[in-house]
Amino acid sequence: MHYTIGKRKGFKINGAHDPHYVTSINARANEITVGKKDELECYEFKTRNFNNFTQLSEFESYVKIRYRSKPILCVVRVSNKVATVELKSNAGAVASGQLAVFYDENQRVLASGFIA
Repeated sequence: MHYTIGKRKGFKINGAHDPHYVTSINARANEITVGKKDELECYEFKTRNFNNFTQLSEFESYVKIRYRSKPILCVVRVSNKVATVELKSNAGAVASGQLAVFYDENQRVLASGFIA
């Protein structure tokens, strides 16, 4: 079974009455950690390999972390090709390795980076 952050199926928690979700993955140990939905909340993350097409060290934009997700308003602060992203609302189930793409209000790409 392949697990992703936020996945809800494929495992069983005996005695649990509420749905549980994958909150972290340790591939080397072949282990997953599960928790309740509120443990997946995310309001900030960092990126690596940040591609900044604006040349600004700080800017406001919209970010998408999944192909079909709604854009979330955020503030991006860049230092040494690493961006710290402060989200204005919960993104939920943000996972290391996902590509974050940053857009302006006209849906033009401003930057991108892999979530650290």
